[in-house]
Amino acid sequence: MDAIAAYDLTKIYGGKAALQGVNLQVTEGGAMACVGLEGAGKTTLVRLMAGLGRPTSGECSVLGLSPGFESARLHGMTGTVLQSARLYACMSLWENLRFFAGVNYVPKDQAIERISFLLHRLNIWDERDRTPDQLSTGVLTRAGLARALLHRPRVVLMDEQGAGMDRESAEMVRELLGYALREEGITLLLCSQHMNYAQSICGSFGLLHNGILLARGTVESLRAGGGVRLKAALRLADGREGPQGFRLEEGFWQKEISSEDEMPQLIAQAVGSGTSLYEAVVIRPTLEEIYRAYLAGGRRREEFFHGETGTGPQA
Repeated sequence: MDAIAAYDLTKIYGGKAALQGVNLQVTEGGAMACVGLEGAGKTTLVRLMAGLGRPTSGECSVLGLSPGFESARLHGMTGTVLQSARLYACMSLWENLRFFAGVNYVPKDQAIERISFLLHRLNIWDERDRTPDQLSTGVLTRAGLARALLHRPRVVLMDEQGAGMDRESAEMVRELLGYALREEGITLLLCSQHMNYAQSICGSFGLLHNGILLARGTVESLRAGGGVRLKAALRLADGREGPQGFRLEEGFWQKEISSEDEMPQLIAQAVGSGTSLYEAVVIRPTLEEIYRAYLAGGRRREEFFHGETGTGPQA
């Protein structure tokens, strides 16, 4: 079952398309990250899925319900983390979480247990009596996730996690999301421009640019679809020349390969030629490198269709 889905989803603000014909599905229990640069449409996607707006055309669904028309039914089954979300300034962190637990009808004894668990898990228990203005950006981000997970939602929607977080906060958020995915069975849609961070959490990805979903899939399928090649990397004895076709980069002799199946033959050739081989690894491109390859490919296609002066055939 698809817990999250979008079909030809389009949202226009003031004549400008923030999303254009987006199609995606996240199976129940899955974790998908939609990544892109600023202005790609990530926040708009989360807001539509959270029922904080309605699409101009197309449709989206969460747990089989329309967020724009059935948000009240979805409220208790989803948790949303937005950059714009705020805690109440007049209350401590503990009081804020107690309040939001009540809003989500979590019984008092269960709320106390759940809040304690989340604050300890996120390593912000000692911050519980502080008001929001006394908390760092990283602690506020962790508190936002605690708020979203208070009522054990089935679906979690997150926008721009990774921004402004210190290393400890990023690790705590990543660890808790991993726990919630494994042990509590949540479905996660994460939208972020911090691609390496998103890659450390999710298993499938959508590449957003200017409101268009360029591609979606696993890192490996996106790599193959974007024509981004692997690299063989050999570390040799100091001063030794690398095999033919290899270039020295960052202490390794490197060469692009189509598949890691080429590695045994490359290693055998290096050893057979008398090379002192200390290490051989396959370097895989990061999600950010793959994303930028898709952008470059898109620019090349635009140049082909339109030409440098715009007089070529029109797509």
